[in-house]
Amino acid sequence: MKKHKDEYREYKKELKRFDPILKEIFSKAAGKLISIATGEKINQELEDLTSEIEFVKSLRPDMVFRAGKKIFHIEIQVQPDKDLPERMLLYSLAIKEKFGQKPVQIILFVGKGNPPPPFFKDEFTIHKFIVLDMKKIDPDVFIKSEKPEEVIVGILAGKFKDKPEIIKKVKKRIAEIVKNEREIAKYIDSISFLAGLFDIEIKVKPMPIQVDIRKTFLYKWGEKEGEKRGIEKGKQEGLKEAILLGVQIKFGKSKVKEVKTLLEKVDDLNHLKKIKRKIIEAKTWDDFVKVIRNHK
Repeated sequence: MKKHKDEYREYKKELKRFDPILKEIFSKAAGKLISIATGEKINQELEDLTSEIEFVKSLRPDMVFRAGKKIFHIEIQVQPDKDLPERMLLYSLAIKEKFGQKPVQIILFVGKGNPPPPFFKDEFTIHKFIVLDMKKIDPDVFIKSEKPEEVIVGILAGKFKDKPEIIKKVKKRIAEIVKNEREIAKYIDSISFLAGLFDIEIKVKPMPIQVDIRKTFLYKWGEKEGEKRGIEKGKQEGLKEAILLGVQIKFGKSKVKEVKTLLEKVDDLNHLKKIKRKIIEAKTWDDFVKVIRNHK
């Protein structure tokens, strides 16, 4: 029981840590999500109004868009938050004050467990909104799309037990519709990250697309984190952090634990640098892990 609680606590921590990445992914698929939640066809390009809404620091909407004459407000819920329904009321009032009309409000629930109720109620007020539980949405609604961003969101749809197959279909579809390596580098980050979110429960195979991971956001972020932590904890620890992040991107998060164990035996700075380079050069998992195991 304690193991499951610790895993879920770590899951929630990681979701919160990468919340900005989730918002970026969802914002590019917002039209599709709005159509699924409301039943309305969004044919025109969405106008992003999010930055125009200014609240106090503790109240910032995730996404606000205008489509035609309607305004849509979207909040992403990745973990239980008992205060969110009340905040939806406050968001609605503030958006109406800014744009002169009430928004259509949607909560996208992408976490485990039960979604929040589709309303806020107190002694004087009842405020309603739409709650879209991604677990109940058929992933193929997204995966069949011609837009890579919408395809990637399919990872968050469907039941948790079906994630291995869903992720496999998403990777296959991206390989079909995206041919340019530079473009693939933009999408491999999102796939690697979203697949990693579910790695507590499943084992994810490496991305079947060859791409220089040095071009991806997560790799660059990993190097930056590694350098920062290297200053704090020593160059060896910083390099190890960067290696683990690189392994997650290229080979899947299921391999991170194994590499972490192997790295505990490595204390040579030059060999750590060699291992880091090998993440980029290696074509297979065996090819990469052999470099670590050959350390003496």
